[in-house]
Amino acid sequence: MSIASRRIPAILCAVALCIPATVQAYGFAVHRMVNRAATGHLPPSFQGFAQWVDDLESLATAADERKCCVPGESIKHYIDIDDYPEFFTGTLPQAYDDMVAQYGQSRVDGNGTVPWAIDAAVQDLITHFQNEDWTNAVASAADIGHYIADTHNPMHLTLNFNGQLTGQNGIHSRHESEMTSRHLNDLEPAVGSVYQIQDPLGQVFTWIDGLYPGVQQILDADLIAEAAAGNTNSNAYYDRLWLEIGDETTVWIQQACIDLASVWYYAWIEAGAPALPGDVTGTDPTPVVAHTRVLANYPNPFNPSTRLRFELGQPGMVRLMVADTAGRTVRRMDLGDRAPGLHEIVWDGTGDDGQSLASGVYRVLVVDSVGEVGRGSVVLLK
Repeated sequence: MSIASRRIPAILCAVALCIPATVQAYGFAVHRMVNRAATGHLPPSFQGFAQWVDDLESLATAADERKCCVPGESIKHYIDIDDYPEFFTGTLPQAYDDMVAQYGQSRVDGNGTVPWAIDAAVQDLITHFQNEDWTNAVASAADIGHYIADTHNPMHLTLNFNGQLTGQNGIHSRHESEMTSRHLNDLEPAVGSVYQIQDPLGQVFTWIDGLYPGVQQILDADLIAEAAAGNTNSNAYYDRLWLEIGDETTVWIQQACIDLASVWYYAWIEAGAPALPGDVTGTDPTPVVAHTRVLANYPNPFNPSTRLRFELGQPGMVRLMVADTAGRTVRRMDLGDRAPGLHEIVWDGTGDDGQSLASGVYRVLVVDSVGEVGRGSVVLLK
């Protein structure tokens, strides 16, 4: 199978919808729905953009539909980020030209170009907003929705995109299509508004950094579910798969919706916040939005313990996860109901099994009650 033809539509925003008869139709349906749901996260000053919600929904699949006949489209839907050793050391270039200079165009394009596809579409959207070209603005915004949704499926971020390297062929579809179709009613739509973005390309790589551990989580969940059910095609298998990875999948889907709305909003602000047709409110375009983020831990490097510090933008239930550089989640902590603001917990460098972890770099993810994810890293040095 060629690289250009190997990808399938991503898992998308959790909203109630009827399940079409085929997997392909289901994929198209949820791509349309993620664009629709994203309009619900826009701040009051930008709510006028939601007047095109039907167009944003109907154009959400245009990027997939172009794969057949537009050269270079297929590689815009994924990136095999783990083919680049520098990703794991935090030294991977982000600019496309720098990537090509380091790895060669054939390797970069073959590994997928979704970060730069998003960045290019954002620049187009800014131009269309500046020109008040609403027709093309909506088309570009819809494409951005498609690509962002793709980046929020961890299996679009790995060479082992279908489990073919680990003897788990078909996991891509089992997870993103069949499992989610069985549990649409269990997926809760995210709530909340946009957050401020400074650099869209850098933001995409931040998403990827935080989402990549999901690759191993999905693969591990598949093995556990198969062992429990004795197969990969029964109700028992999919029930166990949901038990193992359903919570994480919900978070990824919810965050895709908020991230998409935030990118649309960024482009509008960069364009000078032009008045939208029919908008006579004159609302101040600058929202007051708090962020959930991971702050520097202390001490760092650490041994045997460190204080993990984070800030919450929303009240509610909080979860903290620690993952190794291979993407495996080694420690999960449910931190209960927390208020907005600064928090810290002491981590003793142990995994879920209570055993001390090896020296190395570990990623820290804090997930708040609306699905916003704060990301950071710590160094355990023995």
